[in-house]
Amino acid sequence: MAFTKTARTIRSSTSNGAGSTTRATIDLRTVQGGGILTMKITNGGTGPTVQCEGRVLIAHNDGATPSAASAGSDWKTIASFGGGTANSEVTEFAMIVDPSVMHLEVEFTGNTGQAVTVEAYMSELSTLS
Repeated sequence: MAFTKTARTIRSSTSNGAGSTTRATIDLRTVQGGGILTMKITNGGTGPTVQCEGRVLIAHNDGATPSAASAGSDWKTIASFGGGTANSEVTEFAMIVDPSVMHLEVEFTGNTGQAVTVEAYMSELSTLS
């Protein structure tokens, strides 16, 4: 038996403006084996005054993926990391996504003073054959 592996773009490289929040969600209900999630925050030539924080959230919902939002009634934070404030600093984060996760959201927020570049990708173990 072998897994089919699928590359998933959750959030392609994009600018998260100062004082902004970038979120993206994926539905993992049909994914049989979980996968590995990577996230990256890259500060510009002038670092932010306050760091950007990357967060991983999940929703326990058998139906459609809830709308992207901060932690609350639908979304629960399971991991977070900070991108620092140094000029041109690159911070990477990776975690295993358990097969039991039904919906996943990434969130980048909190940076002030300067924009930062953010991204999130996943290699999923899609199906077992």
